[in-house]
Order: sequence, then structure tokens, then C-alpha cells
Amino acid sequence: MANPTLNILGADYEFTLQVDGTWQGVDCRYVPSELLTIYGKILNHEPFEASEFSLANFTMMRDRGVDHMVAIPVFVNRAFRHGIMWVRKDSDLTEPSQIKGKRVGVMDYSMTAAVWLRGTLIDDYDVHWSDLDWYANRKQRFPAPDRAGLTLGDEDPETMVIEGRLDVYIAPRTRDGNKPLGEQQLRPLLSDPEGAERDYYLRTGIYPINHCMVIHRDVYDSVPNVARAIFDAYSHSKQVALQRKVGSTFVPWGAQYWANTMSVFGGDPFPYGLNESNRNNVGTLVGYLHEQGLIEKRPSVDELFQPETLGWRE
Repeated sequence: MANPTLNILGADYEFTLQVDGTWQGVDCRYVPSELLTIYGKILNHEPFEASEFSLANFTMMRDRGVDHMVAIPVFVNRAFRHGIMWVRKDSDLTEPSQIKGKRVGVMDYSMTAAVWLRGTLIDDYDVHWSDLDWYANRKQRFPAPDRAGLTLGDEDPETMVIEGRLDVYIAPRTRDGNKPLGEQQLRPLLSDPEGAERDYYLRTGIYPINHCMVIHRDVYDSVPNVARAIFDAYSHSKQVALQRKVGSTFVPWGAQYWANTMSVFGGDPFPYGLNESNRNNVGTLVGYLHEQGLIEKRPSVDELFQPETLGWRE
């Protein structure tokens, strides 16, 4: 009898190059995909089998009673967020503490990157999200709480910052950054985001988790060992990538710093499973979601993941 075939959707990472194969009796096929397209399908309840997905958005959907998918502790995307605040090059803003009361633009208010940043602004810079004048695009994944005072519009927030109509733009990257250096009009708010990130990690032990793996509940219920198959496939593929000692999508601060970065992270910046570090990481994100009014109930870490996965370690 033929093995079941599982199509796994996710971004094109070097640490997923070896996911394809047979794991726990499941033939896994990795399908590199555009994340925004994947997310649109999942948020619209379109069919899928297994996919990379925003952990913040999964938690928000679960809070709203959406239960057509389950999560497993395979965390495939992490990033520090100190460097995602952008200002005009001639701006006098140089520290996050200075943005209190400023006009801040973001494409999607509920994206995981913005959730992490808002939490970090409170914890490290004494700036509360309700102290900012928020602007975002009209089409949002989830509504923002009234306390955010979010203004929705059709204009592009990056352009609005360049034109001086907003003070800060929050985004992992900008279109402006694709221009030649001499033509760029934006700069990071922090002059040394890498230094701030290293300090943050040494103080907190958190390399912020953005995405986990989710499985459609129909697939989870009908394919034996499917969760363990994905866990094993990703673990194997990651170990191969670690041995290659490359990985621009693996490490922050540039792949050229591989050896130095690996020593900071104890040899593996992307551990899977719910070890103590990952529990703290996920719990911090959930706490931010609750404090920011994006979820009503604060779930425990164990409530977010399938019971069979809680003890899995690499």
C-alpha cells in the first residue's frame, strides 16, 4: 500500500532543502511558496495540507474559535525586531524612547513583527503602543483594539514617511532599501540595531519566533504520524544545513558571521520542540498578544500545540 503524500508549503529556505523524503511512513514534498499567498489562503479558509504560518495569527485565530488547523512546535522563522523601525534620513529621531506621541505607519497592525516590536518598546524603552498615533492600510488581517486608535487608509505608509506625513514606518524591509545607497531616503531609527539585538538576546535569551508549522485538522486526523513526520523532516533538513555552515536565512547579522553567531546561539539558532527556551519565547509572544488586546484569553503554551508534541525535543 502506497504511503500518503503530504504537500508542505513554506518559504524558500536553505534549511528546508532536505525536507523531501519519507518520514514516519509519510512521503513529504516541500513546495517553496510566497508567504503572503500562503497566508491569504489560510486566512480565507482555503484547502491546504501543511504549511508555515504566523504563530501570532494562529493564536489569534484560535482565540476566535477557528479550529480547522493544529500547530506543532517546529519554528521555521525567527527575527529580531529592533531594526524594523524606519525614519527619514533627516529625522531627528535616534532612539525608540523618542517616538512617544509620534505618527507610526505599518502595513498590517497584527503582523507578528509588529507584535514583537510593540512588546519590546514597552519592556525596553517605556513606550506603550497606545501612546502612538497608528496608521495602517485599510485591508487588515484582524481588527486592532479601539485603544490603539488605528487610522486606516489607502495610502502607502512607506511613501507617507518619505513625504513627511508619518514619522516612523514599521516593516522588516523597505522598497527604499532596494535603491542605490545614495538614493535611499530612509534609515533605521536605531544607528546600531545589531548591537541592540545582541544585547536583547543576552538579556532575555529570546530570538523571537515568528512562524510555526500548522497542519489542516482533516489531514492531522486522517494521516497517521503526520505531525512526527514533519518534525523529523525539518529536524533532519536543519541538521544538514548546519553541517554545511551556510545560511543567510538561518542567522541574523549576516551569514559572514556564521562562526560567531553559532557560538552565541549554542550551535543552533532554530531549536525545535518545546524546550525551556522556546517555551519562554512563545509565552512572551502570547503575553504581548494579550496585553495588546489582540486576544481575549491568554492561553498556556501547552494549549497552542498538539498534546503528542509537548515532549518532543531534538
